[in-house]
Amino acid sequence: MQILDHPPITLLEELDLFTGIHPDELERISDVMQRQLFDSGEVLIRESEIASQFFVLIKGKLEVVKTIEGNETEILNIIEKSGELFGEMALVEDTVRSAGIIASVPSEVLVVQKEGFLELVNHFPQFTLEVARSISNYLRSTDSTFISVLEEKNRELNKTIQELNETRQALVKNERLSIVGRMASTILHDLKNPMTTIAGFAQLIGLKEQPHEEIVKYTKIISQQVIQFNTLAQELLAFTKGSADLKLEVLDFPQCIQDTLMNIQFNLVQGKMSLVTDLPNEVSINIDPNRFYRVIENLANNAIQAMDEGGVLSVTSSIESERLVIQVSDNGHGMKPEVVEKVFDEFFSHKKHGGTGLGLAIVKSIVKDHSGEITVQSEPDQGTTFTITLPVVSA
Repeated sequence: MQILDHPPITLLEELDLFTGIHPDELERISDVMQRQLFDSGEVLIRESEIASQFFVLIKGKLEVVKTIEGNETEILNIIEKSGELFGEMALVEDTVRSAGIIASVPSEVLVVQKEGFLELVNHFPQFTLEVARSISNYLRSTDSTFISVLEEKNRELNKTIQELNETRQALVKNERLSIVGRMASTILHDLKNPMTTIAGFAQLIGLKEQPHEEIVKYTKIISQQVIQFNTLAQELLAFTKGSADLKLEVLDFPQCIQDTLMNIQFNLVQGKMSLVTDLPNEVSINIDPNRFYRVIENLANNAIQAMDEGGVLSVTSSIESERLVIQVSDNGHGMKPEVVEKVFDEFFSHKKHGGTGLGLAIVKSIVKDHSGEITVQSEPDQGTTFTITLPVVSA
């Protein structure tokens, strides 16, 4: 970054932002501004930092980027019009930056510190109007970007479902691959749950006057569900090979399952049921978040199928002998002792809706791959409790 002098009056007069403002007032505006040059790849704004500056693009091209999964980033918008404002939203809301901005080519900008920004807003109505217009245009552009991303995810989803259907049909024709065919059926069956979640949040996005933050939250959940489709396929392949390809991360519990619990609560509400949590223990665990997501989700879906309207699903945790203990309990119909004995067996199913019986077998396999254990207690008409124990990562 290279810092230059204050912008000349002639430069400000060329910007629509300051059209019609008297030269004497432009002198005052120039005093609170500073010209800065950024090379390609330099960061102007870092995501999640405290907002302290406001910017006006003079020339160049900037990318508005947002961190998504892991360290990956997604380009939300492009800023390349001379006189375009950016960085004002966080100053107006007095919050941290919701996205970052990077120069994609050498760029020149005008920089205004927070005090100068407030002075301009308080003394120049035209400037205030331009700020409001900029915020409106940004929200409209961002919403359009999110909708485009959602449409692309939907196309990918339709393509995946079509490929899975074609694969399943081919496998069923071959008796030698009947087991694999049954696994393909399991994939299609398990797709129903994330599809329900996607459909629900897509409907919420379609409602009018949705806050920008809510749209961001909903699209994140939808993207997570699409990723889960790929995880399902890879998980079943690993299961058939008797091996696990874990991508372990040290994550904080219970923060690492909050998105999962949000999806579960959404599904419970659809069935007129409720979720109760008691997760007081903050510890670090070494898990593959995508695969462990399947454990909690699968147990929750089993509970939903076992409960009637008004049912309650409980997720609690405790620490015992340096291990994290997670309990997933429901007050549903429960199981007979002979069913409990076989509930983790491959291809065993006692549910009325049918299925291939791989769900809990996969759950047990995932927990075992994480050096953990899972047990079940259940009685007819008394509900069911699954208990998972995992090693804790020492500080």
